[in-house]
Amino acid sequence: MPQGICRLCKKNSDLKLSHFIPKFVGKWVKDTSATGYIRFNQSINKRAQDIVKEYWLCECCEQLFSSWEREFANRIFYPFMNEGKSEARYGAWLPKFCASLSWRTLTYVRSQNSVRSEEVSHALDTAESALASYLLGDSNTLGKYEQHLYPLEGMTETSVRGAPPNLNRYFLRTMQMDLLESDSASIIYTKLPGFMLLGLTGHKESNRMRSGRVAMGEGRISPRTYWWPTGFAEYMFDKVRAIETVYSSMDKTQKDKITKAVLDNPERFKASRTFKAFQHDLAMFGNSAFSKTNED
Repeated sequence: MPQGICRLCKKNSDLKLSHFIPKFVGKWVKDTSATGYIRFNQSINKRAQDIVKEYWLCECCEQLFSSWEREFANRIFYPFMNEGKSEARYGAWLPKFCASLSWRTLTYVRSQNSVRSEEVSHALDTAESALASYLLGDSNTLGKYEQHLYPLEGMTETSVRGAPPNLNRYFLRTMQMDLLESDSASIIYTKLPGFMLLGLTGHKESNRMRSGRVAMGEGRISPRTYWWPTGFAEYMFDKVRAIETVYSSMDKTQKDKITKAVLDNPERFKASRTFKAFQHDLAMFGNSAFSKTNED
């Protein structure tokens, strides 16, 4: 086990392999897939058994994250994704979980791309420090660094023009991390199957988006009208189209592997959440859904 500086508490310690998207999410995606494998956009011609992880946190910080993940998994994620629930009550563990996701996305994306203006880098340093302070218990508030959680369901229609015909597969199956940056405000974007988390850093439309804001104490997730930032739908559609482009470039050998896996075990395919997400796209977009695929 390597030793180094924990990225959260900054203490020198033995470092654990830490997942950026929680491990239980990756396991659920793999277990409910059509073939039992997952693929990543960066290495589309290679099947994977696990999601991105690095030696990032010490044992103490890893356990902190694990306790909040367990609450989210058992009280919200599994009931929503496996049982079709659409309401859940939560406690102070949910803002901790959401802030931990945003912190992980922020630190990981920054580690992959360090080219930024001085103003943006300073703003992101401040956001990262504020999130870490809250996660470690040094602060009991997130201040302007609000967490907005959006549950996503299968859709059969939309009034938004230009929706890509693999949109439901993106909503219900895809994992993604990104950072939308500007000098005045940034959005930390973490996409889980069935959920979207926006970590705001002083966004001017935060009041308009308050229906999705995670309360600092007790609260409730339920069906309601949710608001996204202006222009966010088109940004998300671009992400969906990018996945379509990547999967279209997959080698024929890999496409044949997927086809063989489906033919060898058609019952698994029919029972998979991959197929169920595709059925939503088929109902919404008709035959144009057939040429778009998101995973094994």
